[in-house]
Amino acid sequence: MNGCGNGPTVIGSTCGYAMAMDASNSVAASYRHVRRISRRSGSNFYRSFWLLPKPKRQAMCALYAFARTTDDLGDCAEPISLRTRWLDWWRQTVAINLIGEASADQVFLPEGLVPEGTSAGTENWPIDLHRRANEILPALRDSAKRYEIPSRYLLEIVDGVLADQQKTRFDTYEQLEHYCYLVASAVGLACLHIWEYEDPIPTSPAIDCGLAFQLTNILRDVLEDAQRGRIYLPRQHYEQHGLSEDDLLTPRPDDRLQCLVLDEVTRARRLFDSGWGIWDSLHPDGRPMFSMMWRTYRQLLEQIAESPRTVALNRVRLTPGAKLGIVSRHFCPPLFRRLPVPPWELGMSETEL
Repeated sequence: MNGCGNGPTVIGSTCGYAMAMDASNSVAASYRHVRRISRRSGSNFYRSFWLLPKPKRQAMCALYAFARTTDDLGDCAEPISLRTRWLDWWRQTVAINLIGEASADQVFLPEGLVPEGTSAGTENWPIDLHRRANEILPALRDSAKRYEIPSRYLLEIVDGVLADQQKTRFDTYEQLEHYCYLVASAVGLACLHIWEYEDPIPTSPAIDCGLAFQLTNILRDVLEDAQRGRIYLPRQHYEQHGLSEDDLLTPRPDDRLQCLVLDEVTRARRLFDSGWGIWDSLHPDGRPMFSMMWRTYRQLLEQIAESPRTVALNRVRLTPGAKLGIVSRHFCPPLFRRLPVPPWELGMSETEL
């Protein structure tokens, strides 16, 4: 279309959207791009994709590349106002392309990202948003359609990063829980559609699993977040142990912090127990990847529990040997079949009350 009717228009028009359509937007090319983005991220998460059949692995790459780009927008060094504007545009772009009726090779780009009167695009920005949209969205749209991923989950991922631009403190656990749902549980629910499951969808265990993973991340990153001026542990919890906001911004490895961390570990263990409930509903294709992720995060949590004061000194990490053990037990089918189901860690939160 070349006019300003009800539909999208070609690039350079003065209507509400620009439409890009060329060979680089093909679904096959887009899947190549998302594989490259996922591979270059250096994330351990990417390794687990290879436990899936190729079509599901491709869909996980599309989901990961989308989530990675969203996180990168939220974490870049630009002013908050600019990051927020970019994220708003990214959310609108994702919504238009997922919910609209574009053909497989079309990408709709809302106007207004680049200020009027400037000829430059986004190629010199920290993240070239126009290019990323063209690279990622055809594969994301194809994956969402193929595996019936509700667009709501994908948009909630952006909402979580948007919330992170404004809120760096949480007064109550309920506030933290909602934030964790957006940045973690929504991702897990999208993964669940790719892995496939038997009806009904295990929504509650999936939400709890995402909360468990994110709470583990928060405990792991206490020092790193403090250095960025962020406190994710809720005020109602740390004040119960005689800690103040200043204590969390300059954490010390004392008894109060240890008690706080161990309380959060107990809470996370309960969430892990509930999250394992996904297993029985999962298609066999998805079980190795889910198991690898669950056991990796759970082992990290237990390492934090063994030395809770360490979170004030450095970022807690699994040892290379521990990582290798988890990987080998999931990529070697005979070893995977010997893994205890349910895992031995289930029920620890009850025995330690």
